[in-house]
Amino acid sequence: MAQDKQNVLVVDDNDDVRDLVVLFLSADGFHVFSASNGEDALAILKNNPINLVLLDVMMPGKSGIEVLAEIRTHSNKAIREIPVMMITAKSSTEDIDAALAAGASSYVIKPFRATTIREKVRSILQLPTSN
Repeated sequence: MAQDKQNVLVVDDNDDVRDLVVLFLSADGFHVFSASNGEDALAILKNNPINLVLLDVMMPGKSGIEVLAEIRTHSNKAIREIPVMMITAKSSTEDIDAALAAGASSYVIKPFRATTIREKVRSILQLPTSN
């Protein structure tokens, strides 16, 4: 189980993907917030102590890259320093490089395995892996 109930925010406009990620992170002991768009995600970040953001790139309204840019330039230092893992179908080297250059901590390509997300989340949050 996650130690001290780490707070994770999952942002994806696809309900099925978002619900799946919320389900397996919750089962792993994380307290999970979710949002279907960038505006809602930024509001959640402003009002809750979040330890990690899992962020889709392609969303209506603000793209994940735009949300990431707002996180990295936020006036609140705690928000600026939150690790962000991109989860997206965009798999080109250019897309990955752009996200990492914008400040993403990690990048996962859809479709993904639950174990991949779990391992990356635990690694970013520096939590031990449990079997």
